[in-house]
Amino acid sequence: MGALLLRLKHVPEDEYQEVCQLLEEHDLSFYETKAGFWGVGMAAIWLSDETQLPQAHALLNEYAQSRQAKMQSEREQALLDGKARTLSSTFAKQPVTFTLYLLAMIAILALSVLPFLGLL
Repeated sequence: MGALLLRLKHVPEDEYQEVCQLLEEHDLSFYETKAGFWGVGMAAIWLSDETQLPQAHALLNEYAQSRQAKMQSEREQALLDGKARTLSSTFAKQPVTFTLYLLAMIAILALSVLPFLGLL
């Protein structure tokens, strides 16, 4: 019987491909299930041999740490280059849209809180 290794919901395509490549490099037999047309099933990567699960978890933990470090360095470099998306950059690119969204959030918050304060 197979052992669940990784659920693929919200997993980026590049990460999925890197995990599959990692498993193939270490000769771990695996298969994939899809969510299906209606999204009822579970998209996941399964190990064919349950005895390989500890080795696979160790590989995935190592991979996750290296990917996290890589993504953090890319984010820091984007911030230094001014290419990262921040609140100020979003406001600079789309001031009208940003302001409308901000006003909508304030209105929703006010409508949610004012009745409890007895002001509405």
